[in-house]
Amino acid sequence: MQPPFKLFGAELSPYSMKVRAYLRHKGLAHEWIARSQATQAAFQKYARLPLIPVLVDASDAAFQDSTPIIERLEAAFPEPSTSPEDEAVRFIASLLEDYADEWVNKAMFHYRWTYEADQISAAQRIVAAMFGDAGGDADGAVAVVRERMTGRLHHVGSSAETAPVIEASYRRLLHALETHLARRPYLLGERPSIGDFGLAAQLAQLASDPTPGAILRAEAPNTAAWVARTMDAPQGEGAFETLDSLHETLAPLLRAEIGETYLPWMAANADVMLDGGETLELDIHGQAFRQTPQKYAVRAYAELKRKRQAVAAPSLQALLEETGCARYLPLHNGAEGEADEAEDGED
Repeated sequence: MQPPFKLFGAELSPYSMKVRAYLRHKGLAHEWIARSQATQAAFQKYARLPLIPVLVDASDAAFQDSTPIIERLEAAFPEPSTSPEDEAVRFIASLLEDYADEWVNKAMFHYRWTYEADQISAAQRIVAAMFGDAGGDADGAVAVVRERMTGRLHHVGSSAETAPVIEASYRRLLHALETHLARRPYLLGERPSIGDFGLAAQLAQLASDPTPGAILRAEAPNTAAWVARTMDAPQGEGAFETLDSLHETLAPLLRAEIGETYLPWMAANADVMLDGGETLELDIHGQAFRQTPQKYAVRAYAELKRKRQAVAAPSLQALLEETGCARYLPLHNGAEGEADEAEDGED
Protein backbone atom coordinates (compact mmCIF):
# COMPACT_ATOMS: atom_id res chain seq x y z
CA MET A 1 0.00 0.00 0.00
CA GLN A 2 1.26 3.48 -0.87
CA PRO A 3 2.18 5.52 2.26
CA PRO A 4 -0.15 8.48 2.82
CA PHE A 5 2.72 10.98 2.67
CA LYS A 6 5.67 11.67 0.42
CA LEU A 7 8.54 13.73 1.79
CA PHE A 8 11.00 15.24 -0.65
CA GLY A 9 14.17 16.18 1.16
CA ALA A 10 17.90 15.73 1.58
CA GLU A 11 20.08 14.21 4.27
CA LEU A 12 22.12 17.43 4.43
CA SER A 13 19.05 19.64 4.88
CA PRO A 14 18.25 20.28 8.56
CA TYR A 15 14.70 21.32 7.69
CA SER A 16 14.08 18.08 5.78
CA MET A 17 15.44 16.01 8.64
CA LYS A 18 13.36 17.98 11.12
CA VAL A 19 10.14 17.00 9.34
CA ARG A 20 11.29 13.40 8.86
CA ALA A 21 12.03 13.02 12.58
CA TYR A 22 8.61 14.45 13.38
CA LEU A 23 6.88 11.98 11.02
CA ARG A 24 8.80 9.14 12.65
CA HIS A 25 7.71 10.20 16.10
CA LYS A 26 4.09 10.47 15.02
CA GLY A 27 4.20 7.08 13.38
CA LEU A 28 2.96 8.63 10.13
CA ALA A 29 3.88 6.35 7.23
CA HIS A 30 5.75 8.21 4.53
CA GLU A 31 7.91 7.70 1.50
CA TRP A 32 11.25 9.47 1.79
CA ILE A 33 12.28 10.79 -1.63
CA ALA A 34 15.82 12.11 -1.63
CA ARG A 35 16.09 15.08 -3.94
CA SER A 36 18.46 14.20 -6.75
CA GLN A 37 18.87 14.47 -10.48
CA ALA A 38 16.78 11.30 -10.79
CA THR A 39 13.86 12.71 -8.75
CA GLN A 40 14.00 16.29 -10.00
CA ALA A 41 10.98 16.02 -12.29
CA ALA A 42 8.80 14.64 -9.49
CA PHE A 43 10.06 17.35 -7.14
CA GLN A 44 9.28 20.12 -9.63
CA LYS A 45 5.73 18.80 -10.02
CA TYR A 46 4.99 19.73 -6.41
CA ALA A 47 7.41 22.48 -5.41
CA ARG A 48 6.18 26.05 -5.74
CA LEU A 49 9.65 27.19 -4.70
CA PRO A 50 12.91 25.30 -5.32
CA LEU A 51 13.26 24.57 -1.61
CA ILE A 52 13.10 21.45 0.53
CA PRO A 53 11.36 19.88 2.30
CA VAL A 54 8.16 19.33 0.33
CA LEU A 55 5.46 17.21 1.95
CA VAL A 56 2.80 15.69 -0.31
CA ASP A 57 -0.35 14.22 1.25
CA ALA A 58 -2.70 11.49 0.04
CA SER A 59 -4.77 14.01 -1.93
CA ASP A 60 -1.63 15.10 -3.83
CA ALA A 61 -1.59 18.48 -2.09
CA ALA A 62 1.93 19.77 -1.47
CA PHE A 63 3.24 21.86 1.45
CA GLN A 64 6.55 23.65 1.99
CA ASP A 65 8.31 25.27 4.96
CA SER A 66 9.06 22.94 7.84
CA THR A 67 7.34 24.88 10.64
CA PRO A 68 3.91 25.22 8.97
CA ILE A 69 4.17 21.60 7.83
CA ILE A 70 4.62 20.40 11.41
CA GLU A 71 1.94 22.72 12.78
CA ARG A 72 -0.53 21.49 10.15
CA LEU A 73 0.26 17.85 10.92
CA GLU A 74 -0.01 18.42 14.68
CA ALA A 75 -3.52 19.81 14.22
CA ALA A 76 -4.53 16.85 12.06
CA PHE A 77 -2.77 14.16 14.12
CA PRO A 78 -2.73 15.33 17.74
CA GLU A 79 -1.45 12.07 19.23
CA PRO A 80 1.17 11.40 20.38
CA SER A 81 1.22 15.06 21.29
CA THR A 82 4.29 17.21 20.69
CA SER A 83 2.41 20.29 21.88
CA PRO A 84 2.59 21.06 25.62
CA GLU A 85 -0.81 21.64 27.20
CA ASP A 86 0.56 24.52 29.27
CA GLU A 87 0.45 27.54 26.94
CA ALA A 88 3.60 29.04 28.47
CA VAL A 89 5.63 25.88 27.90
CA ARG A 90 4.12 25.60 24.42
CA PHE A 91 5.41 29.08 23.59
CA ILE A 92 8.88 28.15 24.83
CA ALA A 93 8.83 25.18 22.43
CA SER A 94 8.07 27.55 19.55
CA LEU A 95 10.74 30.00 20.72
CA LEU A 96 13.41 27.29 20.80
CA GLU A 97 12.37 26.04 17.36
CA ASP A 98 12.50 29.55 15.93
CA TYR A 99 15.94 30.12 17.46
CA ALA A 100 17.14 26.89 15.86
CA ASP A 101 15.76 27.70 12.42
CA GLU A 102 16.98 31.27 12.24
CA TRP A 103 20.12 31.43 14.42
CA VAL A 104 21.64 27.97 15.00
CA ASN A 105 21.45 27.48 11.25
CA LYS A 106 24.16 30.14 11.03
CA ALA A 107 26.56 27.88 12.96
CA MET A 108 25.63 24.91 10.79
CA PHE A 109 26.28 26.79 7.55
CA HIS A 110 29.35 28.57 8.92
CA TYR A 111 31.22 25.46 10.04
CA ARG A 112 30.21 23.45 6.98
CA TRP A 113 31.49 25.94 4.43
CA THR A 114 34.33 27.71 6.28
CA TYR A 115 36.77 24.93 7.13
CA GLU A 116 38.41 22.86 4.40
CA ALA A 117 37.70 19.43 5.85
CA ASP A 118 34.06 20.33 6.36
CA GLN A 119 33.74 21.82 2.88
CA ILE A 120 35.11 18.69 1.27
CA SER A 121 33.01 16.33 3.37
CA ALA A 122 29.77 18.19 2.69
CA ALA A 123 30.45 18.77 -1.00
CA GLN A 124 31.26 15.10 -1.56
CA ARG A 125 28.02 14.05 0.13
CA ILE A 126 25.99 16.55 -1.88
CA VAL A 127 27.47 15.35 -5.16
CA ALA A 128 26.90 11.71 -4.24
CA ALA A 129 23.29 12.41 -3.26
CA MET A 130 22.47 14.47 -6.32
CA PHE A 131 24.23 12.47 -9.02
CA GLY A 132 25.29 9.09 -7.65
CA ASP A 133 27.28 7.07 -10.16
CA ALA A 134 26.13 9.41 -12.91
CA GLY A 135 28.15 12.25 -11.51
CA GLY A 136 30.89 12.07 -14.14
CA ASP A 137 33.81 14.19 -12.99
CA ALA A 138 33.21 13.83 -9.25
CA ASP A 139 36.22 15.91 -8.24
CA GLY A 140 35.16 18.69 -10.58
CA ALA A 141 31.61 18.59 -9.26
CA VAL A 142 32.85 18.76 -5.67
CA ALA A 143 34.94 21.81 -6.54
CA VAL A 144 31.92 23.50 -8.12
CA VAL A 145 29.76 22.84 -5.05
CA ARG A 146 32.46 24.15 -2.71
CA GLU A 147 32.86 27.33 -4.70
CA ARG A 148 29.13 27.95 -4.90
CA MET A 149 28.42 27.32 -1.23
CA THR A 150 31.39 29.21 0.20
CA GLY A 151 30.23 32.13 -1.90
CA ARG A 152 26.96 32.09 0.02
CA LEU A 153 28.46 32.38 3.51
CA HIS A 154 27.67 36.08 3.66
CA HIS A 155 23.95 35.30 3.47
CA VAL A 156 24.04 33.86 7.01
CA GLY A 157 26.47 36.48 8.27
CA SER A 158 29.52 34.24 8.29
CA SER A 159 32.84 35.97 7.71
CA ALA A 160 36.30 36.16 9.22
CA GLU A 161 34.99 39.05 11.35
CA THR A 162 31.89 37.25 12.64
CA ALA A 163 33.36 33.76 13.01
CA PRO A 164 34.23 34.31 16.71
CA VAL A 165 30.62 35.39 17.42
CA ILE A 166 29.09 32.37 15.70
CA GLU A 167 31.51 29.86 17.17
CA ALA A 168 31.21 31.27 20.70
CA SER A 169 27.43 31.02 20.38
CA TYR A 170 27.69 27.37 19.35
CA ARG A 171 29.77 26.51 22.39
CA ARG A 172 27.47 28.46 24.72
CA LEU A 173 24.54 26.51 23.36
CA LEU A 174 26.28 23.17 23.88
CA HIS A 175 27.27 24.10 27.43
CA ALA A 176 23.72 25.14 28.35
CA LEU A 177 22.14 22.11 26.70
CA GLU A 178 24.56 19.74 28.35
CA THR A 179 23.44 20.86 31.79
CA HIS A 180 19.77 21.02 30.85
CA LEU A 181 19.64 17.58 29.19
CA ALA A 182 21.44 15.86 32.06
CA ARG A 183 18.09 15.88 33.88
CA ARG A 184 15.60 14.96 31.16
CA PRO A 185 15.40 13.06 27.86
CA TYR A 186 13.98 15.99 25.88
CA LEU A 187 14.09 19.77 26.08
CA LEU A 188 10.79 20.22 27.87
CA GLY A 189 10.30 16.92 29.64
CA GLU A 190 9.71 13.29 28.85
CA ARG A 191 8.46 13.73 25.29
CA PRO A 192 9.72 15.73 22.29
CA SER A 193 8.22 19.04 21.20
CA ILE A 194 8.64 21.08 18.04
CA GLY A 195 11.57 22.72 19.81
CA ASP A 196 13.36 19.36 19.99
CA PHE A 197 12.85 18.63 16.32
CA GLY A 198 14.01 22.08 15.23
CA LEU A 199 17.10 22.29 17.43
CA ALA A 200 18.19 18.65 17.12
CA ALA A 201 17.91 18.87 13.33
CA GLN A 202 20.42 21.72 13.19
CA LEU A 203 22.76 20.03 15.66
CA ALA A 204 22.52 16.75 13.77
CA GLN A 205 23.98 18.52 10.75
CA LEU A 206 26.75 20.00 12.89
CA ALA A 207 27.39 16.53 14.30
CA SER A 208 27.80 15.14 10.78
CA ASP A 209 30.57 17.58 9.86
CA PRO A 210 34.16 17.02 11.03
CA THR A 211 34.93 20.23 12.92
CA PRO A 212 31.71 20.99 14.82
CA GLY A 213 30.98 17.28 15.21
CA ALA A 214 34.23 16.76 17.11
CA ILE A 215 33.37 19.70 19.38
CA LEU A 216 29.89 18.34 20.06
CA ARG A 217 31.06 14.83 20.94
CA ALA A 218 33.94 16.04 23.12
CA GLU A 219 32.14 18.78 25.02
CA ALA A 220 28.49 17.71 25.14
CA PRO A 221 27.90 13.93 25.28
CA ASN A 222 24.42 14.32 26.80
CA THR A 223 23.51 16.63 23.95
CA ALA A 224 24.96 14.26 21.35
CA ALA A 225 22.84 11.43 22.76
CA TRP A 226 19.72 13.63 22.68
CA VAL A 227 20.39 14.60 19.06
CA ALA A 228 20.67 10.95 18.03
CA ARG A 229 17.59 9.99 20.04
CA THR A 230 15.47 12.80 18.60
CA MET A 231 16.49 12.33 14.99
CA ASP A 232 16.61 8.53 14.77
CA ALA A 233 13.87 7.12 16.99
CA PRO A 234 12.07 9.90 18.86
CA GLN A 235 9.76 8.44 21.46
CA GLY A 236 8.29 9.58 24.71
CA GLU A 237 5.12 8.77 26.56
CA GLY A 238 5.64 10.83 29.69
CA ALA A 239 4.62 14.39 30.46
CA PHE A 240 5.92 17.81 29.62
CA GLU A 241 7.30 19.65 32.62
CA THR A 242 6.15 22.94 34.10
CA LEU A 243 8.12 26.16 33.76
CA ASP A 244 8.96 25.90 37.45
CA SER A 245 10.60 22.49 37.09
CA LEU A 246 12.40 23.55 33.90
CA HIS A 247 13.52 26.91 35.23
CA GLU A 248 16.88 26.14 36.84
CA THR A 249 18.56 24.93 33.65
CA LEU A 250 16.26 26.45 31.01
CA ALA A 251 16.70 30.05 32.16
CA PRO A 252 20.49 30.15 31.52
CA LEU A 253 19.91 28.85 27.98
CA LEU A 254 17.21 31.41 27.27
CA ARG A 255 19.27 34.24 28.72
CA ALA A 256 22.60 33.60 26.99
CA GLU A 257 21.43 32.36 23.63
CA ILE A 258 18.02 33.94 23.09
CA GLY A 259 17.70 37.03 25.26
CA GLU A 260 21.32 38.17 24.70
CA THR A 261 22.04 36.71 21.26
CA TYR A 262 19.19 35.65 19.02
CA LEU A 263 16.44 38.14 19.78
CA PRO A 264 18.74 41.20 19.66
CA TRP A 265 19.80 40.01 16.20
CA MET A 266 16.17 39.47 15.13
CA ALA A 267 15.18 42.94 16.30
CA ALA A 268 18.16 44.60 14.64
CA ASN A 269 17.47 42.71 11.43
CA ALA A 270 13.83 43.83 11.41
CA ASP A 271 14.81 47.46 12.08
CA VAL A 272 17.30 47.51 9.22
CA MET A 273 14.81 45.95 6.82
CA LEU A 274 12.16 48.49 7.87
CA ASP A 275 14.58 51.36 7.27
CA GLY A 276 15.73 49.98 3.92
CA GLY A 277 19.30 49.58 5.11
CA GLU A 278 21.86 47.27 3.55
CA THR A 279 23.81 46.20 6.64
CA LEU A 280 22.85 45.33 10.19
CA GLU A 281 25.37 45.76 12.95
CA LEU A 282 25.10 44.92 16.62
CA ASP A 283 27.15 43.84 19.59
CA ILE A 284 26.67 40.23 20.76
CA HIS A 285 28.36 39.31 24.03
CA GLY A 286 30.93 42.04 23.52
CA GLN A 287 31.74 41.12 19.92
CA ALA A 288 30.74 42.91 16.73
CA PHE A 289 28.36 41.14 14.36
CA ARG A 290 27.62 42.45 10.90
CA GLN A 291 25.70 41.06 7.94
CA THR A 292 23.22 41.90 5.21
CA PRO A 293 19.64 41.75 6.53
CA GLN A 294 17.52 38.65 5.97
CA LYS A 295 13.98 39.17 4.69
CA TYR A 296 12.59 35.81 5.81
CA ALA A 297 13.73 36.43 9.38
CA VAL A 298 11.48 39.50 9.53
CA ARG A 299 8.45 37.30 8.83
CA ALA A 300 9.64 34.76 11.38
CA TYR A 301 10.02 37.50 14.00
CA ALA A 302 6.53 38.83 13.31
CA GLU A 303 5.10 35.32 13.68
CA LEU A 304 6.98 34.80 16.94
CA LYS A 305 5.60 38.05 18.32
CA ARG A 306 2.12 37.04 17.20
CA LYS A 307 2.42 33.79 19.15
CA ARG A 308 3.66 35.71 22.17
CA GLN A 309 0.56 37.90 22.17
CA ALA A 310 -1.64 34.80 22.48
CA VAL A 311 -0.14 33.84 25.86
CA ALA A 312 -0.98 35.97 28.88
CA ALA A 313 0.43 33.60 31.51
CA PRO A 314 2.29 35.57 34.23
CA SER A 315 4.78 32.71 34.55
CA LEU A 316 5.89 33.20 30.95
CA GLN A 317 6.18 36.96 31.35
CA ALA A 318 8.31 36.50 34.46
CA LEU A 319 10.66 34.09 32.69
CA LEU A 320 10.99 36.32 29.64
CA GLU A 321 11.74 39.34 31.82
CA GLU A 322 14.32 37.42 33.85
CA THR A 323 16.14 36.21 30.74
CA GLY A 324 16.09 39.47 28.78
CA CYS A 325 13.62 38.18 26.19
CA ALA A 326 10.67 40.37 27.20
CA ARG A 327 12.30 43.46 25.72
CA TYR A 328 12.07 41.89 22.27
CA LEU A 329 8.80 40.04 22.82
CA PRO A 330 6.66 42.57 24.69
CA LEU A 331 3.15 41.61 25.73
CA HIS A 332 0.78 44.38 24.65
CA ASN A 333 -2.50 44.69 26.52
CA GLY A 334 -5.19 47.22 25.73
CA ALA A 335 -4.65 50.84 24.73
CA GLU A 336 -1.35 51.19 26.58
CA GLY A 337 0.14 48.31 24.63
CA GLU A 338 -1.17 49.71 21.35
CA ALA A 339 0.45 53.07 22.09
CA ASP A 340 3.75 51.41 22.94
CA GLU A 341 3.62 49.38 19.75
CA ALA A 342 2.96 52.42 17.61
CA GLU A 343 5.85 54.28 19.28
CA ASP A 344 8.46 51.59 18.74
CA GLY A 345 7.34 50.91 15.15
CA GLU A 346 6.96 47.16 15.52
CA ASP A 347 4.53 45.01 13.54
